[in-house]
Amino acid sequence: MNTLDITGIDDRMASMETQAGATDGTRPAPEIGKVFDRAAPRYEQAGVQFYAPLGERLVAGLGLRPGQRVLDLGCGRGACTHPAAVAVGSTGSVTGLDASTEMLAAARREAARIGLENVSFVEGDAAAPRFPARWFDAIVAGLVIFMLPDPAAALRAIHDLLRPGGVFGMSTFGVDDPKFFEVTAAVLPYLDGPMPPVPGRQGGALRTMDGVADLVRAAGFDQVRVADEHLDVAFDGPHQWWDWLWQTGGRVVLERIADERLPEARAAAFERMEKVRAERGRFVIHWNVWNTYGTRGGGE
Repeated sequence: MNTLDITGIDDRMASMETQAGATDGTRPAPEIGKVFDRAAPRYEQAGVQFYAPLGERLVAGLGLRPGQRVLDLGCGRGACTHPAAVAVGSTGSVTGLDASTEMLAAARREAARIGLENVSFVEGDAAAPRFPARWFDAIVAGLVIFMLPDPAAALRAIHDLLRPGGVFGMSTFGVDDPKFFEVTAAVLPYLDGPMPPVPGRQGGALRTMDGVADLVRAAGFDQVRVADEHLDVAFDGPHQWWDWLWQTGGRVVLERIADERLPEARAAAFERMEKVRAERGRFVIHWNVWNTYGTRGGGE
């Protein structure tokens, strides 16, 4: 079976990030909306809990209260929108914004299914959300800031949308689990063409906890703190793991594999997944996420 030697995996993945346009404020982000339009039908449908628990943890750290007005940037299917809506209650409101039409349609269906009446969803650009200044009591951005072409500018725009004393929370990926990239690296020999831009491969200041905190402070936020979160993502087997990969931004890599080569690529990935199971006793990846919070000063 044609697989990659995993020696030097860290160097190769760093090279992948460079080729892929890892966001550091100088490289363009891919067309995020179209990527997640394609991912929407499978998003959070593989039976693996990932975005929802991370969204719940991020929102919990905001300390939301009944009656508040909240904006959820890059809302997806509502991983942060839903717990925020529960926290602010019927006297409050949550607006979910996303660049993906299909994600928004799914978010609306899910909100209706669970009976949330204090939410609304709008299509828009999280890098430049168009709302009145000082309009929101809280803004949340779950796993989205690193996908934007200029995170620093986006954070300044977010700061302007908060009322004095308003709170902001965002999540970014922390320390990578090398086993995850050992698995995804297995498909690289099967790509038809160059490595595509991968949403979410963050770089620059976002690669360290101190860097993230400094970036948020530089946007004007006070009382900045970072919570170090960990989540084990377990899979029933390699087929579920493979299905889950298709619902992430990394699907752009899998889409670059010709249909006739997909079975080979999948088999190579499955072989790596089996190695993870042999080493860890189950099919599991350890995710590290940094939840960063800040407040707009009361006198601004």
